[in-house]
Amino acid sequence: MDVSRIWAKDYYKLPGAYFPHSAYPVDMTMNPYPVPHWGWEVCETPWAVQGLWWHYLYSADTTFLRNRAYTPIKEAVQFLAAYMKRPEAHGGERWKDNKYHIFPTIPPELYALRPGFKYNYDCNIDLTLTKFIFKAFNEMVGILNTQKTDASLLKDVKDILAHFPDYPTAPSEKYGKVLVSVPGEHDKVVYNVPIALATVFPGEDHGLHSNNATMELLKNTYHNQQNEGGNDLVFINLQAARLGLLDIERFKRHVNYSLLPNGTATDMVMQVHGRYSDNTKYDYMGAMGIWFENFALPVVINECLMQSYNGAIRLFPNWNKTDAQFFNLRAAGAFLVSATLQKSMVNNVTITSEKGGRLRIFSPWGKKGNIKRTNSSEKIKDDLIEIDTRAGETIVLQP
Repeated sequence: MDVSRIWAKDYYKLPGAYFPHSAYPVDMTMNPYPVPHWGWEVCETPWAVQGLWWHYLYSADTTFLRNRAYTPIKEAVQFLAAYMKRPEAHGGERWKDNKYHIFPTIPPELYALRPGFKYNYDCNIDLTLTKFIFKAFNEMVGILNTQKTDASLLKDVKDILAHFPDYPTAPSEKYGKVLVSVPGEHDKVVYNVPIALATVFPGEDHGLHSNNATMELLKNTYHNQQNEGGNDLVFINLQAARLGLLDIERFKRHVNYSLLPNGTATDMVMQVHGRYSDNTKYDYMGAMGIWFENFALPVVINECLMQSYNGAIRLFPNWNKTDAQFFNLRAAGAFLVSATLQKSMVNNVTITSEKGGRLRIFSPWGKKGNIKRTNSSEKIKDDLIEIDTRAGETIVLQP
């Protein structure tokens, strides 16, 4: 936090905290990667604190939210709001609109700084992560009852969200309109980080909850998106699972291709036309040590079995007809969920509420089923079941 505050204040002359590109697990006295290019990736500030909100979202731990998460999230939001409200990022001859822009910035692993700042504004991943943390801040303020203290910042956030840039798109001859990483980009870019679908993950603005027109755009983008094999083993497959498009057998082949003799998974080269050529050694990243993001491989399967990122639980949202069973997967809202899929029928659905709160879960059987609670039983009346729960309560859904 100290280094991030200093960098925001001394380099940008802005309030809050700008989180650095690199950080070490020791007390730091300077920004270790101040170089423009990757040091100017604005997305890293909301990304650095996103996990703090996720921790609260899935645990409902308000003590953690107040004592550990509130300050870093607030100071990231302070910086981002001030950055987007700078005169250089709003109005004038450059923009000719009433929107607040993220400028300048760098798309991760792409382009660096360009003449005239081409490709250096409103990057897809900057926009989606900034929107994510702005919305999280709004919700956090309500939970912690800090509306008076944070009134000025809340006003700025509300104003920016009301004048927020659109996600960049490009026409594809094969797939129609698709999302791309940055305005002005064409549709055939080969990415290292799968930025085109960052609105699905990690941004969580889009997914199975999206309307039909947006889902069409997301599906077009998924089929169009090309990745060279860097930083994508979990990333791109989780995006697919969040859209219900993941081919699990193909995912297993991707994992197998990426395995090292010690059982960890590296990032293997997948294709050329990005940074790699036909002469690039396909496993050259395997000699660089552990790619720790790949320890998250189980989450891809978890999210095929259950999703809850937007507060509504979906069972088996990306699964085929194969029998499956899971126990106590953690859902947003601090719910532990178990379910079985046998002969294409979902059953044995139990949900334990750790902290109480409102349970929202899509019925696997439409309106044909029962809700069993400790002292009551009732029919399922809607496709989306909504129940106010008590801490420690277990609810059983039956077909």
